[in-house]
Amino acid sequence: LALADLEDVGSAEGSAENLRALQLPLIDVGGIDRDSLLHVKGAECKVELVFQWINELIVENIKNQVLDIAPPILTRAFQELSSGMTRFHEAMVIAKIPFPFPYMQACEGLLLLHWA
Repeated sequence: LALADLEDVGSAEGSAENLRALQLPLIDVGGIDRDSLLHVKGAECKVELVFQWINELIVENIKNQVLDIAPPILTRAFQELSSGMTRFHEAMVIAKIPFPFPYMQACEGLLLLHWA
């Protein structure tokens, strides 16, 4: 809802002054208890830890009937979260694998020849 509301900023009927999305409360670092922040700070896999916390919160609130969501929508939410985590790991693989030095030198040499 908040993202859809923010998308209307550029349109004629949407303006930044009356956006509902900007009036919604946000969770920031001040909204998380100190023990959790220290736990995240000391964790080796910070992203996976927060991902697991989000999944646990969703499941816990479904059991408490805070989230009354139809099963297909719920399945799609978990699927999108998992897809995001998969993309994160794919990006980490790309970021951690070093670019081969000889290949990099050959590309730079060819660029020099091309632009010289």
